[in-house]
Amino acid sequence: MTVINARTLVGRAVVSVADGEKVGTISDLLLDLAQRMVLGLLIGGDGGIFNREKPSAIPLDQVHTFGRDAVTIRDKSGIAVADGAPHSTTATLADVKKRVVTTGGEVIGDGDDLTFDETTGAITALQLAPRGGFLGIGATTHALPIEEVVEFGRDVITVHGSALARVRPEAGTQ
Repeated sequence: MTVINARTLVGRAVVSVADGEKVGTISDLLLDLAQRMVLGLLIGGDGGIFNREKPSAIPLDQVHTFGRDAVTIRDKSGIAVADGAPHSTTATLADVKKRVVTTGGEVIGDGDDLTFDETTGAITALQLAPRGGFLGIGATTHALPIEEVVEFGRDVITVHGSALARVRPEAGTQ
């Protein structure tokens, strides 16, 4: 199993293997947080005052390879304009950027990223935003196995109390 940090894909080129054409750049991922799955990739439509391009969705099963420099897809036939339902109601990486709270009511950080299995799309971990350090140097990051996540809620992400010991080991010894 090869896992990928979702945010590392944003900005990566998408290339069609069938004709060697660059079809776009990844702007976000489509997520089913209830099922803990990555559904696909969004290309284009990444905002900006002058960007009038509509975003397009590439289902995960259309991906040929997640390469270091580009994501390759079999061909362009699976690309669809991401307009209206279900795309307008599908979660994206912005939905992970929430406060993370244990079921005991203790804030342990903020969601920042996800890791997922590149073959199945199964989300494997929730990564918390880096904490501490100076200008990012020496900052500590924590990844919580997806089994620790109780719910990706509207306002917060709730996790089992055992996640506290992963983030603050001293809390587990008290």
